[in-house]
Amino acid sequence: MSTNEPCSIGVLFCDVAGSTRLYRDLGDDAALRIVEHCLGIAAEVVQANGGRIVKTIGDEFMAVFEDVCAMCDAAVAVQRRFEDDQGGGIEGQRLQLRIGFHFGPAVHANDDYFGTTVNMAARMVAIAKGGQIITTGALADSLPPLRRAATRALVGVYVKGAGDDVRVAEVLWHLAENQTTVFSFLPAAEQRPAAGNDLRITYRGRRWLFDERHASVSLGREPANDIVVDNDYASRRHATIERRGDKWVLVDHSTNGTYVTLFGAEEFCMRREELVLRDVGTLGIGRSVGLDRANGLDFALTVGGAEEAPAGRVHQGRDA
Repeated sequence: MSTNEPCSIGVLFCDVAGSTRLYRDLGDDAALRIVEHCLGIAAEVVQANGGRIVKTIGDEFMAVFEDVCAMCDAAVAVQRRFEDDQGGGIEGQRLQLRIGFHFGPAVHANDDYFGTTVNMAARMVAIAKGGQIITTGALADSLPPLRRAATRALVGVYVKGAGDDVRVAEVLWHLAENQTTVFSFLPAAEQRPAAGNDLRITYRGRRWLFDERHASVSLGREPANDIVVDNDYASRRHATIERRGDKWVLVDHSTNGTYVTLFGAEEFCMRREELVLRDVGTLGIGRSVGLDRANGLDFALTVGGAEEAPAGRVHQGRDA
């Protein structure tokens, strides 16, 4: 038996969300094949970003990092790589990963790691939902400014068995990678362009298409906005969606924030922040869409808009 060695280490757990359902619906062999494929993708990215896989247990693996920033970057890179790989799903299954991590003292013995840091990282992945990256509030606060700006505190989340004073934070990996406030630290290889060049917006049965002739789209209560939002929670000039190269960037200016739901992800609130829009999603202007679906604003990024009306023209009624 090797001697126990105290150390400071970053511990990351990565888990395939919904694996229990997979085994139930597909059977052991097919489900195992899918789980191993998912974990293989994640492990490859972790190792490419300086992590070391310690062990795999069922539908999750544990990895360690010497550097906390490398660990944070790896978590983001894993989620983005998995999102890309999932395009059409794996054997028809649309899956997501859950990631939790922490950094601190641990004991190294028999090529494994033990202690409070390992336990806390395990609790973080248990809190995470599919598509989320979760860490402690203390670790989020210790990150360099650019990485710290891409985290948000999860108010009221209780860490079982760790006391009420353990704060929890989410790393918002889907935020803009080309902004000074969020994820400009990602290597160019991990940056992904938006899915299309035209922006389609649907709100209360009306439909708009904005093409390359539009530099921005304004949202809010004032009549002068491109899209007037009839909602008491909306600010007069609530937000703009700006074209920047081949991307559309949502910029929130509001008091109550904009609630964003991206495809396959949980809703989150952004306030005075920027976000590169991708694929399809829903915006809650000043209020969660879950509380007020009628005021949800749906967006989609399209390529070319060949089947759409002329740019900026309003369609009444249902989409064709």
